[in-house]
Amino acid sequence: MVRSYMEMERSNASPLTRKPILALGELLVDLVPERTGMRLEDAGAVIKTASGSAGIFACAAALLGARSGFIGKVGRDSLSRMVTRTLEEQGVDLSRVTVSDQGQIGLAFLEYLPGGGRNYQYYRRNSVGSLLDAGELDEADIADAYAVHFPGMLLELTPQMRGACERLVRIARSSGVLVSFDPNIRQELASGSEALRRLQWAVEQADVVAPTLAEGRFLTGETTVGNVLRALHRMGPRVVALTRDKDGAVLSMDGQVAVAEGIDMEAVDPTGAGDTLAAALCVGLQEDMPLARLAAFCNSAGTLVITRRGAIGMALPRRAQVEALAASDACRVRLTALDSVP
Repeated sequence: MVRSYMEMERSNASPLTRKPILALGELLVDLVPERTGMRLEDAGAVIKTASGSAGIFACAAALLGARSGFIGKVGRDSLSRMVTRTLEEQGVDLSRVTVSDQGQIGLAFLEYLPGGGRNYQYYRRNSVGSLLDAGELDEADIADAYAVHFPGMLLELTPQMRGACERLVRIARSSGVLVSFDPNIRQELASGSEALRRLQWAVEQADVVAPTLAEGRFLTGETTVGNVLRALHRMGPRVVALTRDKDGAVLSMDGQVAVAEGIDMEAVDPTGAGDTLAAALCVGLQEDMPLARLAAFCNSAGTLVITRRGAIGMALPRRAQVEALAASDACRVRLTALDSVP
């Protein structure tokens, strides 16, 4: 599916008149260790923060200047109220969020592993956010958006959430709304051939995909950056952004590739880096940024997140910070043809 994003929305529109960028997903509460080296089995203080992949995306988009909205479900519990208040403070429109008596918001306990890795332990079985149903989506509202975004882990969360994602895609595609997809693969959820096929289906439906290089290899069976990019484009998306951790990001669109080198900044916590890059990608496309500037913008946004612990309300960068880093000598981008990428 190939569309002209300029035709979809003019880039010179003001933020207040632009169409919204909507994220569908499950909101969570992250419990982040306050003490370095603290493991899940250790007693000690934790920091309570709003989270969830799509929630991070929505907040990042708002902080980067978009009209951002969230589609989801929360409970009437105090932690649901904490999370929704936090998102509203970040500038996210929650008019599309259902408040339900079906349960409470899910929890995610986090530990930082030696060598920079992370481990999550979830308490979210039948959480209220995972029970969003396809029938609760407002078709007219979605059809009036610039873009919709969802992470791949939702496809394995619950049958209800999978149905909501599928209906979101159907409405968006039939209405000419850009579809953004972040595979966001969680091995504890996405195991087996059926899960892989559902992820591949989502890629095929998307205009924009933003996997890690490892996820791209998993989805395509290819190994090199160039072959992964070409294989993903053949599946359907016009825009592909591959994130490569400390090595930066690679953006590909219309036969051209922008390679954004890694930016040398101390990595404190990678939580939300991919979500923020995906949000920056949608924001930049809506503003019709040239490919090189778009790559610098996305790479800078994703990099700034890792310099602080936490995500929503703690580490997500504002537009001015991203623009300053993107314009600096630390952010280097080179352009090349897709056919020439090995």
